[in-house]
Amino acid sequence: MIKPQFIGLGLLCAGSLAFSASFLAPRASATCVVADVSIQAAIHGGDRPAQQVNDVAIDADGPCVGNTSVSTSRQIQVGGTGEVQQVRQSRHQIRGSEPPSQRPQGPTVAVPVEVQVDVYNPADRLRR
Repeated sequence: MIKPQFIGLGLLCAGSLAFSASFLAPRASATCVVADVSIQAAIHGGDRPAQQVNDVAIDADGPCVGNTSVSTSRQIQVGGTGEVQQVRQSRHQIRGSEPPSQRPQGPTVAVPVEVQVDVYNPADRLRR
């Protein structure tokens, strides 16, 4: 059986170990992240391919840490025989959240995902 005074001593040791570990462990930090996801899909019976434009601009001023900017969009055209135009403009502006002396900073990480699909469907020419 464990004596009560040893239980208190064990808890005190465990608490001081956890407290000191929080100061000794290196702090984790992440750079700023910009994620931009765009889906443009056209399924149509037009004579000409779809015009699909995805214009993304990222303005990241210097080193950055601790912020995120995320944008998602989808443009879907189903049916028809006319001209298809899908145009998207996305702007991200991101800055760090802490002074440079507080945490190490790094470059902004950009994760652009662009999916453009253009499918010719001759069955659309039979519909009236």
